[in-house]
Amino acid sequence: MRALTLTAAALLIAAAAVPAQAATAAAPASPEPPHVYADPGQRPAHGKTGLAPAGGGGLESRILPIVHNCGPSLRIRAQEMTAAQLAATCASLANQDAYFHNVVKDSGPVADDHNTTLEVDVFNSSADYKNYARKIYGIDTNNGGMYLEGDPSRPGNQPRFICYERTDVSPGWQIWNLNHEYTHYLDGRYDLYGDFGDSQTTPTVWWGEGIAEYVSYSYRGIPYSKALAEAGKHTYALRTLFDTTYENSDVNRTYNWGYLAARYMVEEHPADVATVLGHYRTGNWAAARAFLTSLDYESDWNAWLTAVATTA
Repeated sequence: MRALTLTAAALLIAAAAVPAQAATAAAPASPEPPHVYADPGQRPAHGKTGLAPAGGGGLESRILPIVHNCGPSLRIRAQEMTAAQLAATCASLANQDAYFHNVVKDSGPVADDHNTTLEVDVFNSSADYKNYARKIYGIDTNNGGMYLEGDPSRPGNQPRFICYERTDVSPGWQIWNLNHEYTHYLDGRYDLYGDFGDSQTTPTVWWGEGIAEYVSYSYRGIPYSKALAEAGKHTYALRTLFDTTYENSDVNRTYNWGYLAARYMVEEHPADVATVLGHYRTGNWAAARAFLTSLDYESDWNAWLTAVATTA
């Protein structure tokens, strides 16, 4: 998920071999904003950073003493990570760049975007995340991590993905939601003009959450079994998914069906995706919306759903 100026969104996973994301139900979190999805540790979330500024009065440097530069555009701050874990995380993210750009076919950052570096702040556990992240960053912590985009139009703005490690999932160590959320960072920089609030002028969740799921799973070569199982149910028309917002959907529609919609469009109608992204990249949300709502692929969409469901 992307975030507003001073808002948050979080979402998938890096380890020595970057494993799969879980997909469990989420429940609304506390008051801000109304489109928050939270879950006991598996789904990312949006949320405002209305409390402490980044740094938390020096607490950040004490709790996250490890500072590791993957390169000029990516820095990791961690509570406790080994050299091998740092190297694996850097490699996972660095290798994802080329994959993402090949999918979206961008020609560089959108205009007025100064989010040139990403900081990944890694707590040692979900418990540490819940204990410290609110104090340091002023965020809600009833979720699987948050992406704080800040104001990308401001030079020197520092976007952050605030996350935590898990050791209770295969293959034994993961930074939860890493690859999904890194896709949001890339998507915000190369596909979506302005900040999260700008991109919500019209319904864009089908793309934002869908492409984050699609890139994360396909990049890592992991079948998205839950989404493929959903495909066989034919629950949603494609046109309905183009109307998805955080307010009118649940986790299943947002993530599983977002993945299916994004995958279908990217793989079956790349020229249409290029048209839509051309509008998104200039902030012409109304033109993108008009184009999407003019499409009628329902017969082909349903045949495609049947086909991918049988290969699950």
